[in-house]
Amino acid sequence: MRDDSHMPRDKSSKRLDRKMLDYKKQPYKNSLASASFILNPDSARAAAVTLHGQDNDRAIEKAFDAFGLDPKQPHHWRQLLGILADILFGERGKGPKQRWNQETIKGLISDFDDLSSNHPEVPQMVLFELLTHLKRRYAGLRPGTLKARYNEGKKGLGIDQLGGRTRK
Repeated sequence: MRDDSHMPRDKSSKRLDRKMLDYKKQPYKNSLASASFILNPDSARAAAVTLHGQDNDRAIEKAFDAFGLDPKQPHHWRQLLGILADILFGERGKGPKQRWNQETIKGLISDFDDLSSNHPEVPQMVLFELLTHLKRRYAGLRPGTLKARYNEGKKGLGIDQLGGRTRK
């Protein structure tokens, strides 16, 4: 097995990939541990949920601390395993949903109106498409989403499409 202690730190996803490749090349097999479990399962379980001062114990201790768990409590080991498994392998969407509050909608309206006034001949959807490329805050959003938020914002602020106030 390779000694990673002197290697520079990299992203956790790269470390995970490297560890998984190492494991696939050389799967964990400990016949003594298996025999110990068969002979005395309670003792083997207790040993499994105890820190022994090994190389990765410091990382395990830090994980317990980070989540406010106690390594002396056996059920906390299971809880920590669940948390870490969810972080590494849990189902995730494409990313955090953008929060559309009044400030972000006003910013979108301002950004679009500025772009539209400088390029009045360009169709709206093309301008919304341009915003997804020109402004980082809109990256990854669809032009249709921006148009819907823009229209909702204009309506919510009582502004018609031409920039004037609507009667209320």
